[in-house]
Amino acid sequence: MTEGGDPAGDSAAPDEGGADGSGYASDDDAVDDWDETVAEWDREVDEWEGDAPDDAGAGNAADSPEAGDAADAAGGGSEGDDVDPAVDRDPDLGPDEEARVPKVVAAGHINWDVTIHVDRLPEPDGETRIDRLEQSGGGSAANVAVGLVDLGGQSVVYGSVGGDESGALALRELASAGVDPGQVLVDAAEPTSVKYVIVDGDGELLMLANDGANESFSAAGLDRDTLAAADHLHLTGQQPETAAALATAAAEAGATRSFDPGRRVADREFDAALHASDVLFLNDREADALAAATDVDPWEPDDRVVAIKLGDEGATVRTPHGSVSHPGFDVDPVDTTGAGDAFAAGFLGAALREPEITGDGFSHDPRDYQVPILVGNACGAVATESVTARTDLSWDRVHETMGESPETDLLIEVRG
Repeated sequence: MTEGGDPAGDSAAPDEGGADGSGYASDDDAVDDWDETVAEWDREVDEWEGDAPDDAGAGNAADSPEAGDAADAAGGGSEGDDVDPAVDRDPDLGPDEEARVPKVVAAGHINWDVTIHVDRLPEPDGETRIDRLEQSGGGSAANVAVGLVDLGGQSVVYGSVGGDESGALALRELASAGVDPGQVLVDAAEPTSVKYVIVDGDGELLMLANDGANESFSAAGLDRDTLAAADHLHLTGQQPETAAALATAAAEAGATRSFDPGRRVADREFDAALHASDVLFLNDREADALAAATDVDPWEPDDRVVAIKLGDEGATVRTPHGSVSHPGFDVDPVDTTGAGDAFAAGFLGAALREPEITGDGFSHDPRDYQVPILVGNACGAVATESVTARTDLSWDRVHETMGESPETDLLIEVRG
């Protein structure tokens, strides 16, 4: 289950039609032929899933829409924010035929989740009836790895489980999903981390957990050839020294890096890993806590991209040159567990396939993130409709959630 699983449903963007022209809205006919786009998209995804090359190393993500014009957003000297009128009002939402399948190493927690649905949480000394109980694989690293495979990518998961039945079940689920679990450490001396997720009738949750073996792994245990063959390293909650060492090794290997540290971001010494990451994934509470506790200001970053999940208000992507926000997609949430991980999988699945975004680190032009934020929000919304942290993502479901003209409520602000 996710570390910080806010749904990436709707994003807090300002009103689109401001008197100063600061809103961004596409025309009703922004997508010329949606059905044809869907058909082409499906053909491409079928090709990726059936013929993905085993050695897909350097390249850019296999799925998600095209990320719009990468016009000049180089920093200048003027103060304040301007809305660029030249943003792409018609982003291509179909995969590029020449895109290669990205290979991602997702490092962090691998859990076994027990999800319990109740009508309402009991008061102290009270009792409530269990309406539904589900068991499934979880853990932020594992969830993102599965989501990326669902969207046509290739994933290796790196973490640790115990030498028990729960660990065996977690590894079996990962392998069945198409994720490579061959690098996972099995720590026979510790139990697998099991998280009990209690979800009430409104989709809100509380969690009970044991740490178990989920941080037994270290950076030294990851095969360097595996890391060298990857395009990207995605880090989630883990020992700070492990995250820092993995990020450093990935940088030396030429892979881009992202980090979703989770709710303990301000309590652990993650400074080295934070500074070594091209992209940070946080929810709004984590962003505020990080700004208060460190020299990293996620709301106004000076040297990285920060994707901030805003719960039912969607998401905003902040860069040194401006931001892009989207209010997301309306859904009736069943369970918000894992929505943050689904957002990260969708965002990365969209961004990694674009050389304009990841050709030299991650682009700082906010206009390049039009499609990644759309796909991330759609994946987060899909996840809230599932009853466990592990949801089945697909381009069909992403597409269905987006509907027609999903870019209508994008707001892009560029600092010049």
